[in-house]
Order: sequence, then C-alpha cells, then structure tokens
Amino acid sequence: MSCAVTLKNVSETALEPLRRMTRRMLLFTELIVLLPLFFLLREGSNPYVLVVIGIGTVVIIVVRMRDTLSLMRGSWQPFPDSHVFGLSALALGMTGLACAIDAGAGGFSTMFVGMAASEFFVARALRDAWRRVGVVVVVEVALLTVVLMLTGQRDLLDNVLIGSLIMTVVLSLSVGLTYRQWEGALKLEQARRDAAELAATRERLRLAEDLHDILGHALEVVSLKSELAVRLTDQEKSKAEMVEVQRLARNALRDVRALAQGNRPTDFATELTGARTLLDSAGISCDFSADPAVLTNGERDLFGRVLREAMTNALRHSDPRSCGVSLVAKPNEVVLRVVNDGVAPLRSAEDGSGLASLARRVKEAGGSFTAGTVDPASFEVIASLPR
Repeated sequence: MSCAVTLKNVSETALEPLRRMTRRMLLFTELIVLLPLFFLLREGSNPYVLVVIGIGTVVIIVVRMRDTLSLMRGSWQPFPDSHVFGLSALALGMTGLACAIDAGAGGFSTMFVGMAASEFFVARALRDAWRRVGVVVVVEVALLTVVLMLTGQRDLLDNVLIGSLIMTVVLSLSVGLTYRQWEGALKLEQARRDAAELAATRERLRLAEDLHDILGHALEVVSLKSELAVRLTDQEKSKAEMVEVQRLARNALRDVRALAQGNRPTDFATELTGARTLLDSAGISCDFSADPAVLTNGERDLFGRVLREAMTNALRHSDPRSCGVSLVAKPNEVVLRVVNDGVAPLRSAEDGSGLASLARRVKEAGGSFTAGTVDPASFEVIASLPR
C-alpha cells in the first residue's frame, strides 16, 4: 500500500489547523529526542560518547524535520523497508559504540535506540506500524538487558527499561498519529476534489446533451421547412415557410445563448405546441391526448425533453404519416407515450446519443425509459416518472 500523498489543489484553509498541530507535534518530538543528549551533558559523559549520541540525535532531528516539511508541502514519500531497517541498524550500532566507549553511558544511550527505531518504523509503515513497533520494543528490551548486564549496571535495568519504553510509546503515538491524520485529511480532500471534478464533468455532459437537443431539433425542422419551401409552387406559402425557417434559426441561437447562461428551462406545454405546429406543417396526422397541467415543474422539464427528442427522431429517422402523443397521470406515476409510424433504422434507446442520454436522465430521476419498434411500421418512446 502506497502512502504517498499530494497537496495539489487541496484547500489550504482546510488543512491549516492540521499544519499548526503538526508543527507543535514536531517541536514536542524533537525535545523528546534531545533528552538523552541533555542528560549525558549534565553528567559530564565521555566526549566521544557525546559525539556519537550527538550525531545520532542530529540525524533524527534532521530527518524528522525534513519529513514534516515534505508532508506539509505535499511531496512526502515513504522509505522502502530496506532504508527503515538500515536506519534502525545504524541506531543500534551507534548505541553499541557509545557503550563500548563508556559503559556508564549505556543507560541513556540505549534509550536513543528505542526512540530512533520506533519513530522510523511508525513513520514509514503506517499500515502495520503497531506490529512493527511491537518488534522494536522486543528488540529494545533484549538489547537494553544485554547491554546493562554486560556493563555491570543491573541496578539500572528496571528504570532504564521503563524510561526507554515510555519514550518509545510517546514517540510512536505522536509520529504515528500525525501521519495518520495527514493521510486521512488528504484522502478526504482528494475525495472532495474528485467529487468536484465529477460534478464539472456531469455539467459538461448535460450542456452537451442540451446543445444536441437544441441544435438537432432546430436543424431537423429547418431542413424540413426548407424542403417544403422548395416544393411549394405558391410564392406566398414558400415565403411564409422561409420566414418560419428564419424564426427557427433565431430561436435556436437564442436557446444556445440561454443554455450558456444557465437559464434555459424546458417546458412540456411549449414543446407540445411546437410539435403540433411542426407536424401540421409537414402534413403529418397527429393525435394528441396530453394535458400539461397535470405535471409538476420537474416533470414538465424532463417530459419536454423527451417529447422534443421523440419528434426529432421521428422526422430524422422515419417517414411518418401519423404521430400520437399521450400523457397519463396515475396516483403513483405519470407516463408519456410518443408513437409514430414509418420505418426507422434506429430501433433502441442505445442506438442514438439523444435517446441514450434521455434514458439516463429518466433513470436518474427514478423513472423508466424505453424506445423501440412495436411493430414493423411503428416506433414508440415511453417515459414514466414515479410520484
């Protein structure tokens, strides 16, 4: 399990309390790490022992500060196990060297082992840190016992063991909890960022679908009207059709602008009136049995989209002679059914992007959507929403 973390695009305000807590924890742990060196200085220990323990203390402080700064900057990476064991072995070796130089320094210098090893294990192995710290504690107890017995300091065994173990637990908790809090906070921020990106993607998809609906429907009607104007021999009727084409083009442009501004609602009553006018002008028989007044605002918008797409598909993919629209409101659901005759190459909701997007929208609203042939000569679109 990788423990790498990143702060890209993470809210600085959200993490500021955690940053303050981490800085305080860093100061606390560094003071704990300095305790063995402080006691050795106070007792006037061998200068060589002071050098050895001092170097080890500086290494721990530098690594700890570097880790903390990297964590807060978002560039922290876990050490591989080989590095962890290497650093712990280095701590053990320095302790042995200090004891060899001055047996009297054994008590305090061996505390350094537990602190160094436990800190590295916890900080570098979040997933199974406590199991590893358990191993460190066992090794530490064994090492302390051997060192104190070999150096003739058996009377210090109990005090040194207890003190060292306490410091190990304190460091383990402080370091481990700090990293775990950062891990949880960054995962939460990552989840929030992913949710925001998903919402933006869904909005772009919605805009693309609405644009498809607007332009697809408008261009289909423009094509039909233009073809009708060409066929008409009556100049006045032909002119009227071209005026209608111009109006449709302007309306489509207005709708696109409204869509970009986010204030373009879809209304079932408006779409129903437009569908009736369009079918009449195309010479297609229409049988409408639908009362928009029975719909709620949300139902008007969604059913308006369904009706518009059904009309667009009927004109684009069929050669209809008749079209029927029915709207039935029941106590627990409302059902819209649009059926037209004529053979259409697209026969399912998955075949066209418009029908596919409608199917997704209706299902997201908790309803059902079907589109397909009901007999060799008819195509049917049915959408229902629960109440």
